[in-house]
Parts: sequence; C-alpha cells; structure tokens
Amino acid sequence: MTNGGRTAVDPWVVLPPPELVAVVRIAPTPEIPLASIRELLTACHAEDGALTDWTLFGSGLEHPDAVSEYLSWRRSWREDWPIGPISNAATLLTEVTDIDHHHGHRELDALLARLATPAHGPTTIAAADAAALLDELETVRLALTGDERSGWGIIDDMPALTRGSGLARAWASTNDEAVLAATTTTAVVVRPDTHLTVLHDGPSFRSFGDVSSADLRGDNVVLMDDLGRSLRLAQQDARPLGWLVPRSLRWHVIEVPLALVWTPLFTGLNGALRSALGGRHGADAGPVGGSESRGDVVVITGDIGVT
Repeated sequence: MTNGGRTAVDPWVVLPPPELVAVVRIAPTPEIPLASIRELLTACHAEDGALTDWTLFGSGLEHPDAVSEYLSWRRSWREDWPIGPISNAATLLTEVTDIDHHHGHRELDALLARLATPAHGPTTIAAADAAALLDELETVRLALTGDERSGWGIIDDMPALTRGSGLARAWASTNDEAVLAATTTTAVVVRPDTHLTVLHDGPSFRSFGDVSSADLRGDNVVLMDDLGRSLRLAQQDARPLGWLVPRSLRWHVIEVPLALVWTPLFTGLNGALRSALGGRHGADAGPVGGSESRGDVVVITGDIGVT
C-alpha cells in the first residue's frame, strides 16, 4: 500500500502523507558545512554537479542541539514555510472547485492539483504568478472562514523545542474513509462518522472509534475514546500511532473549525509568495549551486532537509 505518494517499506505499510514546505532561496548555498555538526551533514548536488543544499542525517544523543542548529543555519540561505500534508492540499482542491474565486481565474486549482500528485516531484511557482495566486488564496480563505463545518486535529501534549505548540496534524471530514497510517496489525483511519478510528488485531481487525487521546510512554500504548473507554496496544502494534506525530509520546484529538485545517497552507503559501514578490535579494544576488539566487521562485517540496 502507498499513501500520499510515499512508497512504504513493504506492501502492507501505509505512512502518513508527507508534509510539504514552501521554499524561497534568499542567498547562495554555503560551500562550507557548519563546523559544529559537520559530520552529520551531507552535500546535495544537481545533475550538473552544482551544490544545491545540505541535509542533516540524524542527530544522536551526542548532538542534542543538532536539529535546531541545522535549521537556524539553513534559514540563512533559504526560507521555509510549512504548508501541511499532501492530503490537505487534496481536500482543499475539492472545496475550491465550488468557489468562484478571482473572476474565473483558476491558478490555485491547478497548483493544488499538482501538490496532490507528488509523483511529479517539487512544484515551482514563478514570481510572475505570485500576485494572482495571492488574490485567489485570499478569496478562498474568506469564503471558508464562514463555513460552519468542522474538521479534526491532533494537539501534541509534549512539544519539543524544535516543534511549536498547536495543531500537529489536522484533517477535513470527507464522505470517504481515509487511512492515515497502517501496518498489517494496526491502522489509523478517519471515517465520516467517527473523527479518528484505530483498527487493531489485524488482519481480521477490530475497531476502536472516536479516539480522544493517546499515551505512548509505557510498555503498552493507552488510547482513550470520547466516552472514557480505553484500549491498550503493545508498542510494536502501535507504530502507526507514533508516526502521526513523530517524537511525541502523548497527544489528544480536538474538533476544529474547518478553515483551521488549511490554515498552514494559507499562511505558508502567503508568506512564500510575498517573499517571492518582494525579490529583496534581487537578480544580482549571485549564483546558488550554479544558478541565479533571485529570491523570487517558490519551490514546494516534501524535503525538509532532516533525515
């Protein structure tokens, strides 16, 4: 099985939809790696051999601050805006088809369609298209603000220093069942009539619906539902629950206004497009990996640089 374009290790594993970021390069990629985490960094090159990026491989207990150091260093030559998972781009695409936005222009529809089809790789937005997309984004955002429907989200109860508080994952209710993560023994699904359901004891599977919280700190993972009932799963069987909010050992589910599900997408795209329009580094900023660093092209990708 696959999900959101991400191929799993074996055909019976579904990983959560990849998280997307909108990236604007603002300075040349450094030729020399950051000294404090040099051994954890890997250079990335284009097909012509030009240096394009540095990625961080792990952090380890011996480098507890590696991720924060890496992200701070990386922001000196590229700005990243999280825009949420691929699955949310797909559900927003369904919504915008019914909204008459920006006098019949449908650039946003085409963009969302590309984002929801990750097999095509990174998506690039030229600065020339930024203004029209910003207008469409605002029209759609305002239209959805008054929508009285609800979505669902997960709140991380123990956010790390490298992760902010607030919604760690959110999704819109649809008429179809959606698999968020799964193995041969356990699946986490979203159903139209229950906000989060865990199917366990596979392959025959039993259902535990309306999950309200998860505690992954003990030998057994403890799930609670809205009525106070509990389900205990062995750590091995509870792996899909851990994948939903990586590095979190305790989280809970809440109902949220539907528009809030897509807030990271609206906010992230807005910031990236405005940065592209600003062109604050200009065409004379010099080469980046053999190409011109203009600060005026937005690249949307699932590559956050940390593996």
